Amino acid sequence: MDRLLRKAAVAADGVLVALSFVLAYALARQMPRLIAQGGLRLPAGGPGGALPPFGGCAWMLLIAEPVWIASFFRFGVYRSLRERRPVEIFWNVFDSALASVLVFSAIVYFLGAGTLTKAFAISLFVFSTGLIFLEKWSVTALLRRLRRKGYNSRTVLIAGSGRRAADFARVIEAHPHWGLKILGFIDEEDRLGMRVGNGKVIGCLGQLADILDGNAVNEVFFILPPEMMQGLEDKIRACEHVGVRATIAADLFSTQIAKPVARQLGGIPLVSFDSVPHGPMHLLLKRSMDVLVSLAALLGFSPLIAVSAAAIKIDSPGPVLFRQKRCGLYGKTFTCYKFRTMVAGADRMLTGIRHLNESEGPVFHARNDPRVTRTGRFLRRTSLDELPQLINVLMGDMSIVGPRPPIPEEVKAYERWQRRRLSMRPGIVCTWQVSRRFQPDFRKWMRMDLEYIDNWSLGLDLQILFRVLPALLRGFIYWKAETLPD
Repeated sequence: MDRLLRKAAVAADGVLVALSFVLAYALARQMPRLIAQGGLRLPAGGPGGALPPFGGCAWMLLIAEPVWIASFFRFGVYRSLRERRPVEIFWNVFDSALASVLVFSAIVYFLGAGTLTKAFAISLFVFSTGLIFLEKWSVTALLRRLRRKGYNSRTVLIAGSGRRAADFARVIEAHPHWGLKILGFIDEEDRLGMRVGNGKVIGCLGQLADILDGNAVNEVFFILPPEMMQGLEDKIRACEHVGVRATIAADLFSTQIAKPVARQLGGIPLVSFDSVPHGPMHLLLKRSMDVLVSLAALLGFSPLIAVSAAAIKIDSPGPVLFRQKRCGLYGKTFTCYKFRTMVAGADRMLTGIRHLNESEGPVFHARNDPRVTRTGRFLRRTSLDELPQLINVLMGDMSIVGPRPPIPEEVKAYERWQRRRLSMRPGIVCTWQVSRRFQPDFRKWMRMDLEYIDNWSLGLDLQILFRVLPALLRGFIYWKAETLPD
């Protein structure tokens, strides 16, 4: 049944990709006329461009179809929709469609077709994403309704009868739309007949092969304690012999943050415990956003950068840029750039002003640091001293949004739990910079950074970026208030 549904899904997707291609062509073909009707002039090489008659583009469907279908397989779009949420399905389709349109555009370009316009490529991405997701969502909704009525169900057996197994059974029972029916539990002989939730132990672990022979079981879930995993190989082989899927619960260890992730390395299946986000497509989009934002900011702020550099030179002798070794991803050191805001040789003066430190923990922060120059005070208040770090972002040492990069001496003084802060690429701004300008409690500062890492998403990065401008304006207002005479 599952194979039949998968073949039907592939066929339907092929039709929808072709439909997306036709709709994208029609929209891109009309784009110049629509722009002209709006009173706008289309620049040369603009998004509309000129497309030839459809007959001159139809051959590209022979490229688009296999590229999209292969991408859907690669990104797991054809994995069972049984337990997946709509948002997961959407991002699977989104990621695969984005990869598809990039590969498709590259192939057409290298073939020298010269007929692919920006409007066509963007429209093809939007239509294919929308139509395929709508199809998957509709099929998922229909199948869920059928499963609630008992159709398209799968019978499962749970090996184990402890708390974890009982909790797992409750999760299955709470989601009838998954269509999973629990045949029963198997465990040690002394637990035979014992009630577990709404089911009971129907056999011993040693009787697994006989139970599989005598019942139509689709999948066996092994939810056993670590001390019972030694003889698991024979049980998995018993499932393998009759073609029944064997699934092992990966929550063998009580980790608080790290989540188990299955992967392969050289054909060897592995289970990793990740405590930081590693979604390759989302991280790629974050990196792409970093490059685009830093390039745009360097170009847009170039006059301000030039004025700031001149002011630093006029205000005090010394270099314009301050270079310092900082710790980046996983503690790897790099040279961090900032506008110099202190007098030359400020590092050598630190010992004499330690008593001014207002922060707890290994960091030094004093709002009335005597080493800060007049220009430097303004640059710090408005965060303009951080602008040269856009170069670090382009070099890949930093991100636009992320925990601030610490100096190696601070890292040496970290408690063990605080080192997880280094598990994500450091950034120019993070949560605490846009929420309050000064945070004396070092442990709260650390927890805010770790909370950002644990809840990271592209949406969260955008929220922080949108709060940067108000934070900069507040800094300018506070600086202005401090410079006004009494």
